[in-house]
Amino acid sequence: MKCPYCGKEMAVGYIHNHSQPVQWLPNGAMPSRIKWTITDNGVPLKNKYKFFKENGYIAEAFYCKDCRIVIAPAE
Repeated sequence: MKCPYCGKEMAVGYIHNHSQPVQWLPNGAMPSRIKWTITDNGVPLKNKYKFFKENGYIAEAFYCKDCRIVIAPAE
């Protein structure tokens, strides 16, 4: 993926979260207290659950080292 700021290629990685799907939340919002759920006003990122190997959710994300920005696709 190309960085939208500088146009250079971004590194592929992921954002990890243990018990809840990875999500973006607006300021002031709290994540759900129930495991494996998304908050009503949360924006879920593309998640994959790794049951045995990693025990948690991961969301693919791209990082630009020059701009120091992370971009993660939403569902």
